[in-house]
Amino acid sequence: MEFVDAVVLRIFDTTTRTTKTWEDFRTRKVLIEFNSEKDYPDRIVLEQGWDKKLELVSHLQEGKRYRFHLWYRANEWTDKEWRDTAFWSISAWRIEPLEDDNWYQSDLPF
Repeated sequence: MEFVDAVVLRIFDTTTRTTKTWEDFRTRKVLIEFNSEKDYPDRIVLEQGWDKKLELVSHLQEGKRYRFHLWYRANEWTDKEWRDTAFWSISAWRIEPLEDDNWYQSDLPF
């Protein structure tokens, strides 16, 4: 796994989707920016799901710098019209503040 030092630009509201088994699945997106010394800084959206990952982003503040330990995931499935498709997502399994020591941390890799 790799990490990136980044600034939180925006924390989106939590959304709830229903799975195939009719369970609620909550996610929250976070827009971060890194390599800010470049003419065109890099931005990615982290999609945090499950309760443990949602707890990680509940402590974030927009405009602050953090170290995000990244986890990449890809899945594929066949949709209702029998077309094969795929998606991928990036999430953080650990987040550390770069400016403040009073911070919640998770040592779990998911």
